[in-house]
Amino acid sequence: MVRVITQDTYDEVVKENIEEFDMSPEEAIKEAIDQFEAQGVDLTNIIKDLALGSGDKHLVLTTVEKLKELCSNNKNDTLIMNEFEILKAECSKDIAHRVMAGKAGAYNILIDLLDEKLKMYKNVESEENKQFIVKILNCLVALMEVQPDLLDKKGVDLIDSCLDLQNDEIIISTLKWINECCTKHEINRQNLFATNIGKKLKILLGKNNVQLLCEVLQVIRKFTLDDDIRVEFGKAHEHARDLGVLLLESLAGLLKKHTTPPLVSELMWTTSTLLVRHELCSRADLRAELMSVLCDNYDNVVVIQQACKLITALAGNDDVKRDIINGGIVPVVVSLLGRHASNAPASALILKCIAALSLREPNHAKQFLQSGVIKAIVDCIKIHPNSSQVQKNACWAIRNLVSRCREYNSQFHELDIEALLNQTYNKFNKEFGFDVKSALRDLECDVKFEEQWTGRGGEIEQ
Repeated sequence: MVRVITQDTYDEVVKENIEEFDMSPEEAIKEAIDQFEAQGVDLTNIIKDLALGSGDKHLVLTTVEKLKELCSNNKNDTLIMNEFEILKAECSKDIAHRVMAGKAGAYNILIDLLDEKLKMYKNVESEENKQFIVKILNCLVALMEVQPDLLDKKGVDLIDSCLDLQNDEIIISTLKWINECCTKHEINRQNLFATNIGKKLKILLGKNNVQLLCEVLQVIRKFTLDDDIRVEFGKAHEHARDLGVLLLESLAGLLKKHTTPPLVSELMWTTSTLLVRHELCSRADLRAELMSVLCDNYDNVVVIQQACKLITALAGNDDVKRDIINGGIVPVVVSLLGRHASNAPASALILKCIAALSLREPNHAKQFLQSGVIKAIVDCIKIHPNSSQVQKNACWAIRNLVSRCREYNSQFHELDIEALLNQTYNKFNKEFGFDVKSALRDLECDVKFEEQWTGRGGEIEQ
């Protein structure tokens, strides 16, 4: 069991090492850390340096106390914003500083100030009020990084209010705050989703600000995550489905306008995360856009990877898959596999794309096989013998290509595919041995499948 201590306990030990054992501050800190770690104490949330402020208090604490004092007295905006900068810098150091600030009440101070300034801004949209709001939001982003538990009902309501404003700078900072709130926190995602945030995100997708659009797309993806281990069942699928129904047409429209970086990768990544149902794949016709993206970004490995993810997701619908193939994408995909063969992640995604496009479609498989895909696949297997994803996806691609086109098996055998796949099996049999054997089987190689469940020969009791 992990043991924990308070910040005061740690500080007392460091001071004791300095005062009683005449150690230097560096030696005292090292000795304290070694001592606690030897006892199995988790120091993750402990500030380990000796950068103390006045009154032997850590700077982050004194900053929060100053903010409390300023807010309760004259509320001098200039002085408060100066403290914001210090608080943001302290929170940006590590999780220990953020935890201390949160425990000292920094969140409530910032939320109350945000509430007050939003009301003022709605009455008078001055530059001063805008800058003050942005400073608060940026502080909240720094404070809540890897600490999303701080968000409460008032914070959710303020987020909703901020998204109604027409100022791009405020909205961008708000979207960054939402990203932090939604990271590994299912309850926050559900609470925010319940405010009908999807409709507001759809409106924001109509903006021309590239930075704002990138932040919106990131928020959309956050709602489709299932990364909170504290929750047994999340609503990632439901969120993706609802957002897909609401936003896919808007995303498709944006993809038609933006076929080059930096926005195209974000658009394809986001679109692919929303394609979680069969009927969603047919909501937008992206054949022409996909061809343009692949051709215009032939050498851009980041864009190609996201494009392959999107094609793979769209191929979940057989009708859409046929439309993509009829658009003439096969030679482009085969050429891309050869171009990016040296990049393992890209090769793995292109191979997965080929497997998806040729699944249960012999006509598609023949087009790939006649376009030189055999040599490209074998080359990838040779180049990345230690990449489990490349090897696994190559097995899927081979199986889907030749399962209904056995006449092409000889071309694979001419390139010594059986020996290569046997090497893959010896290395990865525990991870995906069945997939390797399936590829060998459809290549008409000698392969022995092990029966996983066998009877013992006894009679069944009546």
